[in-house]
Amino acid sequence: MAQAKKKTGKTSSKKKTPAKKKTAPKKKAPVKKKTAPKKKAPVKKKTIPKKKTPVKKKTIPEKEAPAKKKVAAKKKKAPAAPPPDERTIIEEAMKRLPPLAKRINKTDRRLIRKKLLERRSELAGTLGAIEDEHIGTHENRTTAGGDEADQANNAQTADISLRLAETGAREVQEIDVALGKLGDGSYGICEATGEPIGLPRLKYIPWIRLSLEAQEKVERNQLRYDESEGWVFP
Repeated sequence: MAQAKKKTGKTSSKKKTPAKKKTAPKKKAPVKKKTAPKKKAPVKKKTIPKKKTPVKKKTIPEKEAPAKKKVAAKKKKAPAAPPPDERTIIEEAMKRLPPLAKRINKTDRRLIRKKLLERRSELAGTLGAIEDEHIGTHENRTTAGGDEADQANNAQTADISLRLAETGAREVQEIDVALGKLGDGSYGICEATGEPIGLPRLKYIPWIRLSLEAQEKVERNQLRYDESEGWVFP
């Protein structure tokens, strides 16, 4: 009975199942790193395109037209008035005043002319004498020598003679102007005011240019002469 149990015991034991071959574990696929989602760029609002302003064509500057054409296009401006010199003042006075023959009679005109010519002749002789004296004084001073006192005296005499000569030369010019005015009919008109000069004043100083009233204003510095503007009242 015991043997039978052993046999039965052997037979009852199950057959061992063959061991399964170990398979190498599969390599795990690398886990992909999660990338942060890219921020979407803000959608630009569609703007209505502005209309392009037309480009102005560059124009080549035209050459300046001559002055005459510009004046024709614009209103013609009145020409600038000339400076109030003696000539214009006298010309305006001659249009307004009576002619010379009515302002000064023939006898007085002859007397005035005679005085002017006599005075001119006298001045011409004086100027000639002064010139000769100045030349002689200059030669004595440079060649003859002499002491210092003589040289100083000669120099002083020469200076006085020169000043007299300058004054006489200006007076000759005034006389020539007066003679010219007698010829063109503008004699006896004040160059500063355009008013007639009194006859007694003309007879006393025939080459005078200003009336007594204007001369007094000159002495009071209320009237002066400017080379570019003529007689000016400050």
